Amino acid sequence: MDPQTLALRLISLPDEPAQHAFLAEHAALLDDQFAGALKAQADNLRHSDVQRSLHTARLLCTLPSYSGNPCHRALGLLAEANALSIGLGQYARAVGLYDEAVEVYRVQGRVVEQATAQIGKIYSLANLGRYDEVWATGEAVAQVLKAHARWLQLGGLMVNLAIVHGRQGDDVHALAMFEQAREYYLMTGTEGQQALPWIDHNRAIVLRNLGRFEDSIQASLASQQVFTDLGQQVEVARSRQNLALTHFVLGQHNEALALLTEARAIFLADGRERDALLVDLFTSDCLLQLRRFDDVLEKCRQVRALFTDLGTRFEVAQAILKEATAYAGLRRYTEAFASIREARGLFDAEKNPVWVAYADLEAAAVLQAQDRHDESLVLAQACAGTFHAHNLPVDRARAMLAAGRALVGRQQYARATELVSEALACGKSLRIPDLVYRCHHLAGTIAAAQGQAQAAMDAYDRAIGVVESLRGRIMVEYRAGFLEDKGALYEDIIDLCLDQGLCERGLQYAERAKSRALLDLLAYRLNLEIRPRAPADVPLIERLAALRSERDRLYRRWDTEAGLEIRGSAAPDDEAHQLGRDILDLERQITELWHTLLVRHADYACDAALWSVHTEPVQPHLGGDTVLIEYFTVHRQFVAFLVTRDRIEARRLPCGPDQIQDVVRLLQLNLQANVAQGPGARGDLADNAQRLLRQLHDLLVAPLADLLAPREHWLIVPHGPLHYLPFHAFHDGSAYLLERHTISYLPAASLLRFCTDARQATGERAVFAHSLRGRLSHVLAESAALGTLLGARTFVDDEATVDRLREVAPQCDILHVAAHGDFRPDNPLFSGLALADGWLTTLDIFSLHLNAGLVTLSACQTGESVIGGGDELFGLMRAFLYAGAASLVLSLWPVEDHATADLMTTFYRELAAGRSKAAALREAQLSLVQGSDPAREPADRARAHPYFWAPFFLVGHSGPLG
Repeated sequence: MDPQTLALRLISLPDEPAQHAFLAEHAALLDDQFAGALKAQADNLRHSDVQRSLHTARLLCTLPSYSGNPCHRALGLLAEANALSIGLGQYARAVGLYDEAVEVYRVQGRVVEQATAQIGKIYSLANLGRYDEVWATGEAVAQVLKAHARWLQLGGLMVNLAIVHGRQGDDVHALAMFEQAREYYLMTGTEGQQALPWIDHNRAIVLRNLGRFEDSIQASLASQQVFTDLGQQVEVARSRQNLALTHFVLGQHNEALALLTEARAIFLADGRERDALLVDLFTSDCLLQLRRFDDVLEKCRQVRALFTDLGTRFEVAQAILKEATAYAGLRRYTEAFASIREARGLFDAEKNPVWVAYADLEAAAVLQAQDRHDESLVLAQACAGTFHAHNLPVDRARAMLAAGRALVGRQQYARATELVSEALACGKSLRIPDLVYRCHHLAGTIAAAQGQAQAAMDAYDRAIGVVESLRGRIMVEYRAGFLEDKGALYEDIIDLCLDQGLCERGLQYAERAKSRALLDLLAYRLNLEIRPRAPADVPLIERLAALRSERDRLYRRWDTEAGLEIRGSAAPDDEAHQLGRDILDLERQITELWHTLLVRHADYACDAALWSVHTEPVQPHLGGDTVLIEYFTVHRQFVAFLVTRDRIEARRLPCGPDQIQDVVRLLQLNLQANVAQGPGARGDLADNAQRLLRQLHDLLVAPLADLLAPREHWLIVPHGPLHYLPFHAFHDGSAYLLERHTISYLPAASLLRFCTDARQATGERAVFAHSLRGRLSHVLAESAALGTLLGARTFVDDEATVDRLREVAPQCDILHVAAHGDFRPDNPLFSGLALADGWLTTLDIFSLHLNAGLVTLSACQTGESVIGGGDELFGLMRAFLYAGAASLVLSLWPVEDHATADLMTTFYRELAAGRSKAAALREAQLSLVQGSDPAREPADRARAHPYFWAPFFLVGHSGPLG
């Protein structure tokens, strides 16, 4: 039996006793060739099953008991050290094993083997930051190997030394050593050629750092193909990880995230927690661009913990620096500076000037955010010098751009222009879109500051083109985050448009500034459903189903009488507090898995057709008596665009978000006070509410009165904090706006066409009502009245289930849900409506297929949303519009169920009489407003307070049903 076959037979045996029996039986055959074959198996298993690799290595360590050759134990020690170091990142343990193997060879007088045993040790020493030992060991080993013409082993040594040079930021030297290693491998013929994929794998990293992106991609693809052919899935994962980072630099975020997700799954399947957490570290770069700062902090916390235990300060320092960037994004500058100092100290201890410069460049950015231009400039210029010395063109360009920003802060425009131009040339030549966009934006800022309006406009427009191409390459649910820090660019160009009287162009940019996630979902029919699209999705879908089931089970425990009290004013007990934490953790996992599924199938993010943003024309869809009012924030001041069928105008308003939020806070206090007050005490509250609503009117509507007054119907597109306002309840001193006009709303003007053209079912109508175990006492009466008015199928209490709603909803032209609602600002994906068998959440609604002309959510806070980047609204409204609703009636705050039941009855009665949806809702609300008539009952008069009627508003198509 040849040694290779003998080794394979041994490791295929089912357990350790059988293996030792096999060794005893074949003791006469256990020579050096067999020991070498067994070590080769252990090393090969390291790439696919690290635990089997360790077991095989430890079996090899026992071989001298049967063979009588102590050098066989040295081979086992080396195999075990390789598995611990390369496979599991346990570098300190690995160094000890390498040293044991070296000692065995020394005692046996095996000089060459004593040298080769130290090749793997170099990688472990570098990860432990013991660089002096690395270079001393490398030099000594190289001398021995050259003297004995061991070219194959010398190639391996050069690869390890090259990796260390790259780790210390010396990519030029690293690339030269990889080429030298290639020459040594080629000198050995076929055996050496088998090692070439590992060179390509590592060369890809330094090629990327040196700005040679196409060469880096080709090297990654070449190594990935070989590893795939060899069935070495772990090495395939490493190649994908490398490729992902190159895609990230080139602005191809979705491709990067998809590859990183695949790599992470492979590492975890093989028990490689260290490698999986390294993927999380690299994923953090993408998440920082998407401004998912809390996710970054959580991932980096885990990375820090593991790599601190492993004693590898370089990865710890990288994690800390990414934490600093996240803190800076959250404007937590004190924490950002503390993390930068800590990371910089570790990089300095690593003797890594490049990463010290990365830390300094982050410090320069934080200083710039605090208008400390002089300090920022000094740091940025020093960083540019370091990057230039190490031949890192992209990093040098970023440092030059940072210096340019500081010079603009000092009003030194000529020098700033030189730096920006040089950085822009680098960005264009190397195709780095993020760098190009930032350069164009700063160039526009310089031109605007010097009064060169057209040059500024052109530069801003070029920057916007790049931003929109980047946005198109991102999974749709991540686009809002990506836009969070891009608003200033759009504000700058809109400001210029207003100054030059280009109102229509300004409106187009205002619409382009929105994240457009919902618009893209509707326009391109993108699918957010939780369903398998490929066989590889099935395990993920099953995991999602299990997590959602467990979340629902825990939520039902939480949502008891005691649980509701816990979520109110009562102090939580330990059990309930832990239950709440468990639910939040499950929701985090569900959200992450859902996003993973969406990233995996975001083929549209590779489609160039989505790169150019086209705004939908609004005017053709407006009636002759309608005016659309789109608000937008420009440099902390509101602007209003007014659009009619034949005219577009714009006006700056005498207020900004801060001033409005002050009034909103007082209004919310007034509304909350109504819950505790009896009918007799609400008169003063109503007067106070009217004064606050008058202030809002004077700030947001009065300056537009001459253009608005002639129009019967107002279609309002809010912006920022204005999404939380009931414009229809604004008071002009003598009447609410509702008493003079019909008013409806849209999240974005470009949505008007989709709401107008939405497919609508005919005939079927359904009412779902759940009284929350009798606590919503008027819900059942409401459902009975509406069932009669609409001729609708009614599903009450135990019949009002999530499953039944999924079954019935697609056939309905009117869907009415009266239930308890819960708005979740911490995670709007789990905002929802309480039905008999659980919660209908935002995530569930994305999987509905509606053809409804009207969906009414007669519940608390169903119209509240979390406002994301680009003014994207995350909540039930967005989900129902995506699912196919042409219009929605929603609520802005907790509602009183008796008044709501009366309002809804009137609303549907008016709809049945042929009124438009906007007019019917107005009449229903007026029926409560006019309850202030002295002839009416005191309880009815009390309901004239806006708390009772104003929370409800209409979104979308405002015309008649049908």
